[in-house]
Amino acid sequence: MSRAEGDEVEDLLARLGAAEEALAEEVRRSRALNRIAEAIGAGHDAETLVQTVVDGGVELTGAQFGAFFYNIVAPDGESYTLYSLSGAPRSAFEGFPMPRNTAVFAPTFKGEGVVRSDDITQDSRYGRNAPRRGMPEGHLPVRSYLAVPVITREGAVLGGLFFGHPQVGRFGARAESLMVGLAAQAAVAIESVRAREAAHAELAQRRDAEERLKFALDSGRLGSWELDVETRAYLASDICKANYGRRSDEDFTFDDLVASVHPGDRDRMTAAIEDAIRHGAEYDIEYRVRAPVGETRWVHARGRAAQTADHGGARRMAGVSLDVTERKRAEERQKLLVNELNHRVKNTLVSVQSIASQTLRTTETPEAFRDAFEGRIMALSHTHDLLTQQNWEGASLREIFDFELEAFAARDRIGFDYDRDLQLSPKATVALGMAVHELATNALKYGALSVPGGEVRVVWAVESGETDESPALRLTWTERGGPPVVAPTRQGFGARLLEKGLAGELSAQVSLAYDSLGLACTMRLPIRALEP
Repeated sequence: MSRAEGDEVEDLLARLGAAEEALAEEVRRSRALNRIAEAIGAGHDAETLVQTVVDGGVELTGAQFGAFFYNIVAPDGESYTLYSLSGAPRSAFEGFPMPRNTAVFAPTFKGEGVVRSDDITQDSRYGRNAPRRGMPEGHLPVRSYLAVPVITREGAVLGGLFFGHPQVGRFGARAESLMVGLAAQAAVAIESVRAREAAHAELAQRRDAEERLKFALDSGRLGSWELDVETRAYLASDICKANYGRRSDEDFTFDDLVASVHPGDRDRMTAAIEDAIRHGAEYDIEYRVRAPVGETRWVHARGRAAQTADHGGARRMAGVSLDVTERKRAEERQKLLVNELNHRVKNTLVSVQSIASQTLRTTETPEAFRDAFEGRIMALSHTHDLLTQQNWEGASLREIFDFELEAFAARDRIGFDYDRDLQLSPKATVALGMAVHELATNALKYGALSVPGGEVRVVWAVESGETDESPALRLTWTERGGPPVVAPTRQGFGARLLEKGLAGELSAQVSLAYDSLGLACTMRLPIRALEP
């Protein structure tokens, strides 16, 4: 082989080696591109996606380091935030301010085009901005420089990919072409990720709003419901089912709903629904429902029909339901209380009128009338106070005596003897309260309590009825140690109240004995007339 032939073989081998290296480099780049494309297509979050793009860009271009700066607008102007970094620690940028809109960076952040320089320090745009006039001291060494804007299909600049190397002439046209393509893929992927993240955020917000709404409905015991107007498909929440006495795992159709409404309210309820569907009116109604266990409850239902955009009629109704049984029962109790109050006021006025008439008839002077009338009205008031303390449910017999005798200074001279206390009705409480007042007032003015040493003994016991009689309370008021007692020449208010008033109010039998030892009053009152 001649020397010339040897040189040709050697040259051929060199070219084959270079071709193999170029082919190997292309294979490596192709594999890297495939790997990057797969990573982009995997749909990771934005941070992972950008890191993949930057790492891939460093690998494809042979750069020593790369970065992605995210394009944002701050209140004081444009600013660019480091989003991801490859080939260098993040701390390499932490001590320096973010890139500004300088002559070198402006084309990238404005999306005007690619900036590629074999030696950026020799570029005419480099070092023109005060105060640093180039890279600050301690900055990563950059000579070879490649910056590609990342632009969406709509023309919005998301940011820029930046690659650097401390040696000159490291990035050629091939690297620039690869990065332009990579930036386009990155823009599409970032847009897709951001749209997906926005959709997830919106979905999370909706779920959060639904959870808050459900919490609010549950806290207020409000059941939600929805009705398909055409198919009559009915969807009810667990609380809505409970309002109608149904379990959460039970099927509850619209027909079940209608059937559960009380027959007396059913037509009114269905008419209200049809009116809301036909006219788009408010659906707001209260009606009785019959639970499967037989209990009758009250439900307050509210809702509205949703009209179609083409005014073709309502497609659905939605609303809430609330169990208002306790409120309805409270209203009924209030109504009964008002009626009872009216009845009691009328009875009290009749009592006052009777007291005034009888007192006027049995007194001779205005002063005497005033004193007697005021005393009796106060006695009636005391009895009402006692009943008020007991919620007008009645009072015990001993409480009546203690309450009426509280104002009398000689109450310590009144003794009691009984085997058990009795609970009396409001009517019996008023009647016996007035009777005790009359007995105590008479004893204080004329009887045993009008002089020192006099005393009163109160005894009561329940007697079993005979064959034709019901059980009765036998109560005696006996005075001793007072002035001699003489039977009155005419019947006064007190005697009339005791003998006739108690007979009329409580079917009582009352006898008054005026003997030399003192007044003795004996009452026999049927238990049935005293019980609450």
